[in-house]
Amino acid sequence: MSLDDLDSNDKKVYEYLKLNDFVVKPWSTKKAATALKMKEDEIYNSLSNLAEYMKNNIHIHYRDGSIRIGAN
Repeated sequence: MSLDDLDSNDKKVYEYLKLNDFVVKPWSTKKAATALKMKEDEIYNSLSNLAEYMKNNIHIHYRDGSIRIGAN
């Protein structure tokens, strides 16, 4: 699947991930929802879709008590 195949919410979240370094700084779903003018459930749904459909371009892990997400 390519970026063109994602829906608009998934694209917004993916671009947000690429523009911010959530490997160095902890991920916050609440801040993402506010920045993207989306509901937190929509953010979670998009993260799930990205992890499934863009699995070669996204890496989600846990470190130092926080979720870390990298996207390329």
